[in-house]
Amino acid sequence: MLAAAGGIGEPELERLGAHVRDRVAAGAPALAEELDGIADGAGVAATALWAVNARTELLGGSGECSLIGRLDGASVRLAQNWDWHPDLAPSRVIWTIEHDGTWFTTVTEAGILAKLGLNGRGLACGLNFLTSSVDGGTGGMPVHVLLRRVLQDCGSLADALGLLLRAPVAASSCITLAGAEAEDAGLVGVELSPGGPALAWPDGDGVLVHTNHFLGELPAGTDEQPAEHPATLLRRARLRELVRRGAGDERALACHFPRPEPVCRHADQAVEWLERRATLLSLVVDPGAPSLRVAQGPPCVTPYEPVPLPRA
Repeated sequence: MLAAAGGIGEPELERLGAHVRDRVAAGAPALAEELDGIADGAGVAATALWAVNARTELLGGSGECSLIGRLDGASVRLAQNWDWHPDLAPSRVIWTIEHDGTWFTTVTEAGILAKLGLNGRGLACGLNFLTSSVDGGTGGMPVHVLLRRVLQDCGSLADALGLLLRAPVAASSCITLAGAEAEDAGLVGVELSPGGPALAWPDGDGVLVHTNHFLGELPAGTDEQPAEHPATLLRRARLRELVRRGAGDERALACHFPRPEPVCRHADQAVEWLERRATLLSLVVDPGAPSLRVAQGPPCVTPYEPVPLPRA
């Protein structure tokens, strides 16, 4: 995919992977050592695996992934469809790491440090890809590394928000944070871009719906998704309306509107290989309970199953 979309051959892949590793090692040396170990254990080149961990930065985002966040008093939860290339369905991994007296569980891909998930300190995160006109290069911290740091290192919503607001990035994305504390909870979307972060907050009824366009004001550049993938606007409006009418998250995320980039996506063999997308999984996470339920495919036909978690 990197070769087909970006013309990145083996020499360039090695150079970019080495550059990404240097960036990560400067800020998170233990993660650099860990990924080197994963590559060694898998018998693959570490530089190639580093490039894959920065695939968002190298490939850019497209019209994929839909998220619903709900905040109700001391209760908060996230529900999300994760859309990606259907050929990558076998790479799906649910991974729990117990470390320094606590734990986190992430739904990710084999070889990628983290993606969606929650930790034992009441924090959960979701992800939507965005695109701005100032995206490009590998000079920032890869978003998948940031997701790992949120889940592993952050003990509160404030910790995670501070980490993301300070993080330099080379590609745009929205990391939605849901934090449950002893008697209260919070929810915020952190829209990252090379020009600086923006914030997306829940509506007055405590609902935050995010697809693939910016909701906050971009500090620099322009939002490129609406013109290239206008379905992102329709997906968000439809999800918001379904929620307003009382639809549960599972039902809303099974919606097949709008074509050709619906909320719940199915692989279409008529689409050019590089552009194919499908909903590879859907999840509902409650960081306060804590609980995680995952549908291993499009939620319209796949039941949600509970994932065993360590006790909080």
